[in-house]
Amino acid sequence: MADAEKYLIVTTMKNEGPFMIDWIAYHRSIGIDDILIYTNDCSDGTDAIGDRLQELGYAYHERNRLGPRATPQNRAHNLARRTDVFQRADWIMSLDVDEYVNVRVGDGSIRAFMEAIGPTDAVSICWQMFGNAGVVEYRDQPVPEMFLMSTKEESFPHYKTRAFKTLFRNNDVFARYKAHRPHVNLDTVKDPEHPYVGIVWKDAGGRTTDASQVGWKMWRGFTHDHARVHHYAVRSVDSFLVKRDRGRTNHVGQDQGLEYWKELNHNEVENRSLLAKMPAMREIKAKMLEDAELKSLHDEACDWHKAKADELREREDWKDFVQVLEGSTV
Repeated sequence: MADAEKYLIVTTMKNEGPFMIDWIAYHRSIGIDDILIYTNDCSDGTDAIGDRLQELGYAYHERNRLGPRATPQNRAHNLARRTDVFQRADWIMSLDVDEYVNVRVGDGSIRAFMEAIGPTDAVSICWQMFGNAGVVEYRDQPVPEMFLMSTKEESFPHYKTRAFKTLFRNNDVFARYKAHRPHVNLDTVKDPEHPYVGIVWKDAGGRTTDASQVGWKMWRGFTHDHARVHHYAVRSVDSFLVKRDRGRTNHVGQDQGLEYWKELNHNEVENRSLLAKMPAMREIKAKMLEDAELKSLHDEACDWHKAKADELREREDWKDFVQVLEGSTV
C-alpha cells in the first residue's frame, strides 16, 4: 500500500547547524519518514547536532570521512546505499538543507504528491529559485519565512535554474544516484543496449517522458503542477559568506563567488506559498527543541554562524566582495 511505503531523504552537510532543525521538521511535517545526514569537517557543531538528532530519533547521522580526491556528496551517496535505513526505504531523494519540497496538491504531503503522479519509477521536481530579498544579516528564523522573493513560475533566468531533484523508487531498476537523478542498473535491465526501455519517468505534473533522454535539468514540456523544490541557494548575505567559506559539496574546486550569486539569486515576484505549511513545521520544531541539549547545540551553531560572518566581513580580500553583495539583490 502506498500509505505504508517509506520515504527517505539523503543529505550532506557542512557548517549548516543553524538550518538543520527547521529543515528536518518541515520535511517530517510533509510525510518524509527518514532523513540520513552525512557530515564532514564541521566547525559549527553540525556533526554534534546530527548525533543528537539520531539519539532522539529524528534523523540518522554518519560522519563522511573523505580522501584527498573525494567529493563529499558523491561519497555520501555511495555509502548511503549500504545502510539499513536506505535499504528499507521504498523511495529515495537526494536533497540539500537549502531545498524545501513544496507539494502543491491534496493535503501538501509527499503521499498526496505521489498519488497525484500515479505509478512511476522516478519523478523529477524542478527548482524554483529564491533570492536573498534584500536580507543582509543572519537571523535565527525559518528560511521559508524570511525569503519571500523568487523567480516567476515559468521564469528560468539561467540554465542552472532549470535543474531538478528526483524522487525514485528503491528497487533493482537503479544502481546508483547523484544529486539530481538516479542511474539505471545495467546488471538488471532486460536489454543492455536500450537500458531505459520500460522505465517510467515523470515530471512533477505527472507527464511521462522518455527516460533515456533525462539529464539533470528540465526537458521540453516539463510541467510543475503538483510540486516544486524551493531552492534558497543564497539566503542572507551573511549566510552566503559562510557558505562561500565552507566550499561546495559536489563541485569542490569551484568558488561560490559573485558569479554564483548572480546565477542563483533571483527576486522577481513575491512568493508566500510555503507559509501555510509553517504551522505544522513549527509544531514539530517545538517538540524537537524541548530537548535542552539539542536546543543548546542549535543556539551555539547560530552564534558560531554570526561570528563567522563577522570575521569574513573583516577579511581584507573579501571586503570588495561583501560590498557588491550588500548593494545587489539580483
